[in-house]
Amino acid sequence: MKIVECEEELLIACALKKELKALRKRLRLKCHFIVTGVGFQKTVASLENYFQRKRRPEFFMFTGTAGQLDPSLEIGEIVLPEEWCIQNGPCFSVDEKLVAELRQYGWKIKGRGLTVARPILKAKSRMLLHQQSGALVCDMESAGALQVARKYDIPSVAPKVISDTANSGLRAFWDEFDNNIDRLADYLEKFIRCPIKD
Repeated sequence: MKIVECEEELLIACALKKELKALRKRLRLKCHFIVTGVGFQKTVASLENYFQRKRRPEFFMFTGTAGQLDPSLEIGEIVLPEEWCIQNGPCFSVDEKLVAELRQYGWKIKGRGLTVARPILKAKSRMLLHQQSGALVCDMESAGALQVARKYDIPSVAPKVISDTANSGLRAFWDEFDNNIDRLADYLEKFIRCPIKD
């Protein structure tokens, strides 16, 4: 079987309307989409509301852009962390069985993402966070998204495209946005159609 047998049973969420609009335009999928809003609290509230009021999806993907923490990573790289952690808080892992299955098909699922309370702008701060947490990337939402998905027992992942690095500054987010979303859309389509065992 595939990740989802029926695309209508897939929910894709992004924090930013701009991210979701661009992905929706590029993806050739008949799945459901939702914008959660920026930040941990908004994301948790949006998803709680969605899962309580709508039919729960068979699979949930929280995606979009993230900032680089690991200096070996470049703008445009896609990362699929094995877990997302709240800064100074708990971590939420991708389902172990799903990870094992995907690795058999060559998908790189590794490392940690870090959900922070506010943007990390300074290169020194990013390096310090990487050294302290071991995280590859950071955003302000993914740990909250996986936390809610776990509560409702919905298999979930949070792949992200690196939109900016310690050296690029936030301007790179806008300069590289279209190229990054193209890469991410291609990745997501291949991921969703990846065969896994039943």
